[in-house]
Amino acid sequence: MSNSWNHFGVRGSDGMLEALPLRTCIYRSDWLGKRGFGFRQNPTDGKPLFRVEWCTLNLKRGEFSETLSTMPPEARRYGTSVSCGNRIYVLGGDCRGDLFCPDGKFNNTHLHNCVFYFDSARPNCGWKRGPSMLVSRWFPSAVAAGGKIYVFGSSRRSEGYFAEVFSAELDRWDLLPEPPVATGLVPESVSDHVLLDVSRSRILVHFKSNNSLQAFHFHADGGSWECVDPEFGLWSEASVIVGDFAFFYFDFGVDWAEQCVIAFGAYHLVSKKWFPVEWLSEPRLIAAPFSHLFHLGGGRLCLFFHYDGMDCLEYLTFRLQFDFASGEIHAIAEPESVITVPFPHFSCQVLEL
Repeated sequence: MSNSWNHFGVRGSDGMLEALPLRTCIYRSDWLGKRGFGFRQNPTDGKPLFRVEWCTLNLKRGEFSETLSTMPPEARRYGTSVSCGNRIYVLGGDCRGDLFCPDGKFNNTHLHNCVFYFDSARPNCGWKRGPSMLVSRWFPSAVAAGGKIYVFGSSRRSEGYFAEVFSAELDRWDLLPEPPVATGLVPESVSDHVLLDVSRSRILVHFKSNNSLQAFHFHADGGSWECVDPEFGLWSEASVIVGDFAFFYFDFGVDWAEQCVIAFGAYHLVSKKWFPVEWLSEPRLIAAPFSHLFHLGGGRLCLFFHYDGMDCLEYLTFRLQFDFASGEIHAIAEPESVITVPFPHFSCQVLEL
C-alpha cells in the first residue's frame, strides 16, 4: 500500500476495501501521565494537549502508514469525520479552551460547531476552515449523499435544532425538518450512529427515547420523515447495511439472544423482521467498549475493536452465509483473520466512507 494521501481507503483489483483511513488523537508526550488522560486543566504554555493526525490501516498486513496529514491545532478532538465528493470534512468536537480555541473561549470546556476540510483535488493547500455548523455538536452522527452532508444529534437542545444539512455546492448549512411529534419521541435522543440506505434514498435514524426506527428521505423538496418501525428495539453503533439487511453487533445481553454477552442481529428492511446471526467459528468474540462494523465488499465484513486510551486495537474479517430455507444467517471468521495492532495513540475514528 502506498503511503500517499488517500481519503477514501484503498480498494484492490477485486473492489474489496483493503485499507481504512483513521483520524487519531495524540497527546503531548510531556503531559502524558499527569492527572490522567484529558481530564485536567491546560498546561501553562496554553498549547493544545493533543494533535490530530491521519494515517491508513492496511487490513491485510495489519500495518499503519506513516502520518499522511496533521490537522491544524484549531481542530478539536471528538469531532466526526465524513467524506463528501473530493473532500473530507471534520465536524464539531469539544474543547478544553486552549489558546487555539476557534471561538476564543479560553479555559472554558465547551462544544464546537467548527468545520475543517481537506480537498483531495488540491492536496497542497492542506486543511481549510469551512462554514461552521448552525449548532455546536460533540461526535454528531453524519453521512454524505448527493453532494450533501446530513448531521444529527449530539447537541444541547437549548442551542438549536437537532439536525442540519450542508450543501457542498452552495457551501451552506440549513436546518432539517424535525421528525413528526410522536409519543415518547425525543429529538435529542437520536442514536450515536445513523445508517445511509442508498438504494432507498433515506437515512435510518434510531431514537433511544422510545426505541423507534425513523427514516429521513432526502429529496429535492428538502426531505421528509417516515416511521419505519415504532417498536424497532435495540440499536448499536457497530452496524452496517448490506443489501436488504441492516446488521448489528451488540456487546451486551439482549432478550432474543438468550442474554448473551455479545450477539449479532440482522434486521430485514423489507419485511421489517429480525433474524439472529449465529457466529459459527473461532475465535469466540468478547465484549469491547468501542466497536465498529464495516462492509469490505461482497459478503465480507470487518469487525473493528478499539480500547480508548489503550495501546492496541484489534479487528477481524468474516463472511456471511444465508440459509433462506431455514431463515438462518451464519457469520464465519476467515482463517487467521484476527489481528492485533500496536496503537500508541489515545483514540481514533474511522472515516465514514
